[in-house]
Amino acid sequence: MIRKIDTQGFQLKPLGMYLVEAELINPDELDIALKTQELSGEQLGKILAMHGFVKQQTIEYFMSKVVLPERRKILKNQSYSDNAKSDRISVVESRSSIKPEDAIAALQSSHKLKVYLSANKTLKFLLGVVLCLAILSLLANYNVYYLPDFPGRDIFNILFDLNSEDNIPAIYSGGALLFCSILLEIIFQAQRLAKNKDVWAWRGLSIVFAGLFLDELIGLHERLTAPLRDTFNTSGFLYYAWVIAGAIFVLLFLLVFGRFVATLPGKTRRLFFIAGTIYVAGAIATELVGGYYEYYYTPHNMVYVFITTIEEVLEMLGIVIFIYALLSYINCNTKGIDIGIHIIDSRKQDQLT
Repeated sequence: MIRKIDTQGFQLKPLGMYLVEAELINPDELDIALKTQELSGEQLGKILAMHGFVKQQTIEYFMSKVVLPERRKILKNQSYSDNAKSDRISVVESRSSIKPEDAIAALQSSHKLKVYLSANKTLKFLLGVVLCLAILSLLANYNVYYLPDFPGRDIFNILFDLNSEDNIPAIYSGGALLFCSILLEIIFQAQRLAKNKDVWAWRGLSIVFAGLFLDELIGLHERLTAPLRDTFNTSGFLYYAWVIAGAIFVLLFLLVFGRFVATLPGKTRRLFFIAGTIYVAGAIATELVGGYYEYYYTPHNMVYVFITTIEEVLEMLGIVIFIYALLSYINCNTKGIDIGIHIIDSRKQDQLT
């Protein structure tokens, strides 16, 4: 049985008022969130969390322990006063009367799959992955040059050689670059919602790392080597002639984003500088050494393998530190961003839209 409850007889206290009374936010923060809600149409709790006024976990805990029990009590009392004829009561309101805080309450009963990232734990995990990939690559190449009868030698080398394409290390490197792009886009969305300055620089960085991800997939920079080598007749340190285009890209990057990076918080700025320096040291500086060695000696020995391993490991370490910098920035400057997957019953979703 479905009954309509006269909402004029009582009024459910808005979520924002609960949070203000509990001193989790102040009236000014609530006012900012409500104005943002008028423009974006987002749920009030989500807006408060995105602004960093209160964590999403706090809102959910507060809803489950305080708001929902009190609202159930109000509804129960109201149902008794109206001589309810059923133990199962559904509250039906018009679409225009559904408040964002009520939508959050409805979502509390939906299934949720959430991903929580810790900057420190992510750093340790990725460093472990890089170390394992480096060791496996060295072992694979050692088998090629010193253990010709090793079972599965060629397959092992194909799978784990850091200097090869379309294998496990390449997939990891591409995935790490894509992860950077995603984190930068998340920061952009949070900063845009908070109406902070220089917000579009985060979007620009996200696009740059998406481009680096595509380059990792198709090896565009390596395709530039032959035409640039023929054009400029390069040799020695410039035997891998694509480093010319790479150096130009680095200079343009600094010109476009250097001023923005200088405005970031001190810790983030230092981490960005360290990550960029290590990455460029691997991608360009060590590549120069590798080109010199291949031009004057040979790429078919363990010395060259060590050079290319150092190159790839430096690139990976640079990206790992950059990921740590982004996660630390999110934690310290936006008070955390919750990434969740909400699987909502279609009937409930229709009520909330």
